Amino acid sequence: MDVEIVPFDPKTASREEWERFHTYRRLRHLETDPDDPDWDDATEEAWLRRGSPDWDAFRFAVLEPGRPSVQIGQLSLELSKPASPSHELNKHFLSARLELLRPHRRRGMGRVMLARAASLAEGQGRTVIESWAEEEDGRAFAAKIGARIVQHRLENRMALDRVDWAMVDGWVAEGPKRNPATELRWFRNAVPEDVIDEYSRAFTEVFNQQPFGESSFKGIVVMPDTLRERAGLNADVHGTWRGAYTVEPGGEVSGLTEMFYVPDEATILGQGLTGVRLKHTRRGLGKWLKGAMLQRARDEFPTARFVRTGNASANAAMLSINNRLGFRPHKRGVVVEISLADLKSYLAR
Repeated sequence: MDVEIVPFDPKTASREEWERFHTYRRLRHLETDPDDPDWDDATEEAWLRRGSPDWDAFRFAVLEPGRPSVQIGQLSLELSKPASPSHELNKHFLSARLELLRPHRRRGMGRVMLARAASLAEGQGRTVIESWAEEEDGRAFAAKIGARIVQHRLENRMALDRVDWAMVDGWVAEGPKRNPATELRWFRNAVPEDVIDEYSRAFTEVFNQQPFGESSFKGIVVMPDTLRERAGLNADVHGTWRGAYTVEPGGEVSGLTEMFYVPDEATILGQGLTGVRLKHTRRGLGKWLKGAMLQRARDEFPTARFVRTGNASANAAMLSINNRLGFRPHKRGVVVEISLADLKSYLAR
């Protein structure tokens, strides 16, 4: 297949490259989320330019054969930076996202994109490639190349006008009664410096408690600078980052929840990480945190109509709370993996 795949670096992209990208992403949005608001071009650019202190991203534009001014797909590859705290856990690992507009599928372009991913993985010393599929075409392509499903995931959504607010109020009232020595604290847009070290440790532990299925991904290590960078990214997109966390008498953060609002998606709130450290479970902290956050979100974001979150289908504890709140599956997807050796064998056939 005579297809051109060219680097796309958000930090150095020309105006023409950005326009080509935006035209593509708007078409792709109509394929995947036609009923959801789309981000403004400036917001998208700010998001992509910021990058991550812990992960390197390599982005490529897939151009239509014979029409180099038209983008029809993209290839995004992410891997841990050698100096990052999460690198030792994931130095074998590369995350790949392959996208093609539907009219251009089943024409051999995916194979060319995979070859580029394999080349970069080999050059970076990565031996496992992971990807994500939620459309039937993507699942079929993954099966064709021999990738195995390592996790099932859900995008769940909750309509705020269908929440049982009496139940939520009960959870919030019950929390301090069951935990009179525990304090519920809040932050807006940045984790307070006096707790950022402890919050980082709690975030790392809670994040890594969630089930990763059979994935080769080994988790993350969050440091204070990572959270400071998130505050900067949030400011770049004019967003609101709301956090609630519980603190024990000795100063330990026992649980946390986060929510995100971006004005470009005024009707949708993003539910971030929610969890309780294992030694503090079975005390109602998760319900207290989730309930208090929903109460505050209802008051602070009156344009919001839905809350969106992602969950592993095996995460029974969080799904139980979410189901009671009214979250329901909106999309179903799979995480797939293939070893570099197997991918190279497929490409050689």
